[in-house]
Amino acid sequence: MKHLIYPLLTLSILFTIGCEDEKEEESVEVESIIGTWTLSSVCAFGDENCSGECTDVTAEWLEVEGSFSMTFLEGGTGTFNSGEGSDSFNWSGSGPYTITTEGESITVTLSDGSITWNSSDDVCIQFTFTK
Repeated sequence: MKHLIYPLLTLSILFTIGCEDEKEEESVEVESIIGTWTLSSVCAFGDENCSGECTDVTAEWLEVEGSFSMTFLEGGTGTFNSGEGSDSFNWSGSGPYTITTEGESITVTLSDGSITWNSSDDVCIQFTFTK
């Protein structure tokens, strides 16, 4: 009887360790900025701090500026695409991300399937993009 207990005990320990290894290998899918993102909404705030009530100005923006998208490529490069043509940019980071083009930097945030960035002068305009 002892001859059967030791092999069964060894097998049960190995099976338990094997199951734990499988659980550790399961991973949570991380959102990737790689891909093409299209402007989905434009929100204007009354001050440069992006606080207070947001006014949806998406329709007005698209009427004047036309469609707009961004494509993020592997290797830290990308392209802005609009009705006026396209411009290239470089990007870096892992959240928030920094886009650099023509000597200017823009900080973008990827969260819950959308990218946002704020542009501030006398008012704050928040741009949101989705894949």
